[in-house]
Amino acid sequence: MSRPPIRLRSPLCAADPARIEALVRAAGVFNAAEIAIARELVVETLARGEDAAGYHFLIADQGDAVAGYACYGPIPATENRFELYWIAVSPAARRGGLGQQLMAAAEMGARAKGATHLFAEASDRADSQPVHAFYRACGYTLHARVPDYHTDGDGLAIFGKRL
Repeated sequence: MSRPPIRLRSPLCAADPARIEALVRAAGVFNAAEIAIARELVVETLARGEDAAGYHFLIADQGDAVAGYACYGPIPATENRFELYWIAVSPAARRGGLGQQLMAAAEMGARAKGATHLFAEASDRADSQPVHAFYRACGYTLHARVPDYHTDGDGLAIFGKRL
């Protein structure tokens, strides 16, 4: 039996907090605090609206499930600089180009809102190297490493791209 096609959409809908939480949990790379933050940003954006909350979402629907999503927005106190706050793809949808499709759509959305640069942060642990490789494959450059940022032994890697 074939899977339903994947469709990108924006804006969020009422079912998204639970669906995005389930996706982030299933991804298997985020801790409990990160999962809670992912849901919180969706709830806040639904309550306040994208412009007021400062978060813009792209959702990749596949049937009744979220196959992936991206969240980006302006970085406060900067000029035309945006951050990719979240990008996640379900394990079942990986290796099919959905991550790159979401990244390209997020870049286009950020550019349409005036962004000239997009930044993304990642853990600097050894098990985060696939994330680093993904950002590099999408044209991002490693701008900085901050040792022991998240906790001892878990630094921060900051990637960026001029749009």
